[in-house]
Amino acid sequence: MKILKLFIFLLLVVSCSKKEQIKKFENVLGKENSETLTSMVLEFENGFLKRQYPDLNTEKAYRQYLKELENNSTGNWAKPSKKSREIFNKSNLRYEIYRIPDSVWIEKNPDTLHFKYDKSTIKTKWKYLNENGKFEYGVSESSISFNEPKNEDSLIELRKKYIDVNYVGKYRRALYSISKNNKFVSEYLDMTDAAGILDPRMVAANMLSDDVDLNNYFIKRLIVTEIAN
Repeated sequence: MKILKLFIFLLLVVSCSKKEQIKKFENVLGKENSETLTSMVLEFENGFLKRQYPDLNTEKAYRQYLKELENNSTGNWAKPSKKSREIFNKSNLRYEIYRIPDSVWIEKNPDTLHFKYDKSTIKTKWKYLNENGKFEYGVSESSISFNEPKNEDSLIELRKKYIDVNYVGKYRRALYSISKNNKFVSEYLDMTDAAGILDPRMVAANMLSDDVDLNNYFIKRLIVTEIAN
């Protein structure tokens, strides 16, 4: 009887701790962003996963999705529903999580224009939200080389699809606020600090290797934002 009471007490302690972590995370992230993220998780589970794996329960469906993603060598893995992507793309949460290209352009190097092999610079103006919920902009650049001007438009369109980690937004601050209590979240933050955007297959492989709890509130949100978007 004493053992049973102790077990129940420990369950209550763990449950309260998890609720406090979720509350802390959502307070930092903000009400609207938290609701958007929850909508994405529910749409992913009740829409995408149920369609892909109708015979599996939610936890097993998550695991099967991660396994298939880890073993995908083509890069053409199943994507979440159009509705889920629309929820995300129309929200400010997108700019809390990522830096998004606002404009992309190419600047020619005048010293090389008379050469056959043209060396130029491609620049990206990034748009993102800071920790105060205000939009900020930053510019990055990299050197490029190509022979034919017709390559410019396709290169610009390709760069417009790139995203980068928003290191100053509320989403990352929210993850840091609970990272001491979640080993994988802590590892994820370390990995993205070092490498930036991660290949979804690598994230999936690490989740499976760590045998993460796929019922965990934070793991589900990492899957939806870092893998299945």
